[in-house]
Amino acid sequence: MLTKNKQIRNKSDNRREQLIHATIQTISESGLSGATVAKVAANAGLSPGIVNFHFTSKKQLLIDTLWFLNEEYTAIMDERLSKAQSPLDKLNAYIEASFDSRVFVKEKVAVWHAFWSESQAREEYREICGASDQREDQMIHDCFAEMLNNSSTEEADIKALAIALRGMIDSLWQQALYDDDEFNRKQAVDTCKRYIGYVALESGSIPGSAISEDTVDLLPPWTYKNEEFLELEIERLFKPNWMLVGHVSDIPETGDYLTFEGFHEKALIVRSSGGTINAFHNICRHRGSKILEGEGRCPRALVCPFHGWRYDLDGNLIFIPGKDGFPYINPDQHGLVPLDVEVWNGFIFIRFVSGGQSLKEMLLPIEDEISHYQLANVKPYQKSEQFVYPVNWKVFHDIDNEGYHVPIGHPALHQLYGQDYIDTTVEEIPVSYGKFNTEFGNLWSVKHYRKLMPEFSHLPENKKDLWMYFGVFPNLVFALYPDMMEIYMSIPMDLTNTRVRSRAYALPDDRREVSVSRYLNRRINKTTDYEDRAYMNTIQEGLNSSVFPRWNLSETAETGVGDFHNIIQSQLPVAKLAQQPKSGRVRQLNEAVATT
Repeated sequence: MLTKNKQIRNKSDNRREQLIHATIQTISESGLSGATVAKVAANAGLSPGIVNFHFTSKKQLLIDTLWFLNEEYTAIMDERLSKAQSPLDKLNAYIEASFDSRVFVKEKVAVWHAFWSESQAREEYREICGASDQREDQMIHDCFAEMLNNSSTEEADIKALAIALRGMIDSLWQQALYDDDEFNRKQAVDTCKRYIGYVALESGSIPGSAISEDTVDLLPPWTYKNEEFLELEIERLFKPNWMLVGHVSDIPETGDYLTFEGFHEKALIVRSSGGTINAFHNICRHRGSKILEGEGRCPRALVCPFHGWRYDLDGNLIFIPGKDGFPYINPDQHGLVPLDVEVWNGFIFIRFVSGGQSLKEMLLPIEDEISHYQLANVKPYQKSEQFVYPVNWKVFHDIDNEGYHVPIGHPALHQLYGQDYIDTTVEEIPVSYGKFNTEFGNLWSVKHYRKLMPEFSHLPENKKDLWMYFGVFPNLVFALYPDMMEIYMSIPMDLTNTRVRSRAYALPDDRREVSVSRYLNRRINKTTDYEDRAYMNTIQEGLNSSVFPRWNLSETAETGVGDFHNIIQSQLPVAKLAQQPKSGRVRQLNEAVATT
């Protein structure tokens, strides 16, 4: 336990930090000259006397605030640079630190600019700001010099390159002040990284031959086995794209909730008292504990099991046990962190990184195809299922994206619709159609499924004997049948393990023959899944072979595989390289390839 003196000292330190944060807010609102002790006290919710007790003067308060910002920024910079090895890695780390979300926020950016403007006239400000700048300037110069040491680049040019990077970052910081609501932090980081990637490419630090020669049209085996590439996939393919978490019928009542985990993230989806569906990071704002598990109901509040912090169904922090111990916490600023959420035809999607196309816009081309299935009205038919496949996530989709293996690999499917199966696209959305064969077949499940299939009046004639699939990049498949539907999606756990979530839904229908049809449908699909598992395992093992083929695809029956690979390569250009990059170079090469 803390001694009494330590408790008093900690409380004093907390109060000082509270006042510094209030000073940052005040400077961002009123500028340095307008940041009076009275305004700081008001923003902190304290008396001016307490400010004067902890700081001898306004001048000392401002200097300590600048020191606080400088030490925070330096610690973040040192943390990132300590993990970097090559000059290129260090420059990338410098860029990431410059736009780190802990320092690159509206109020702090405004305060930095305020102090910089005054630093020419005030030596105490110039001393603090200047020391950091000199250190960074030297680091940037040394990185460019080391990176370009085998080229004919002159010292003056190295200085110019270093100044240009600093100027680019300074310019982006200024831009953030004027268009904070629209400023894209990720885009700013990518812009700066492309600049140094281009310099590295031109200098030969990244061989141009690795980009201009020996490229492939489809994903090479190394993209299935490289940890750095997987992290790039998570960052660029999964987090910015829409992920399905459930259906509105899964959470029909106030307080009903679902959870989702994947891509190093946790999400919580809950129906509020007003009927709205909210999505949040499933992370308590106190110590980062997970708030809820699985699915269920919390009709009154969301309570963290660790220390009991409580949030309402709209994510607002409403109760802190022992609140007196947190005088610096503003409940209004510590609600659950929201996520993008959108409902499409009753299905709930979330997105971990904001920006980009809305779900409605993205899936608009498929609306006419699926309109008769009444997806908004379906109900859960079975509990959600999860399976772990010992394969890379792309192997799962390489098998699933083509029907070429159906005649040999899936006898039941071949008897059901194998004579008339088509893979195609509807404005870049992959769609597959399997029209029932004329003959019923002799396999028990298929034969009785066809014989007992009742009439479904809500479907037009061309849908009554059709199994249809369509994909949502990068990892989701909708399967629509006359009698029911299902969804399944892949979530990479690591390079060689993929979690697949699936759930079946159906329109309410209490006819006995419908129940039997749905049972037989699930039986056929479970058999298909077991068959595919064996093929996935052999492909995964084959990736380690020295003679793994560069994909000899059928131009008529395997176009879905090629389309899937091409989309990944368009978003991750490094995947065009036939040879695996050296360790630590996948991200840099990806930026360099994107610029060429």
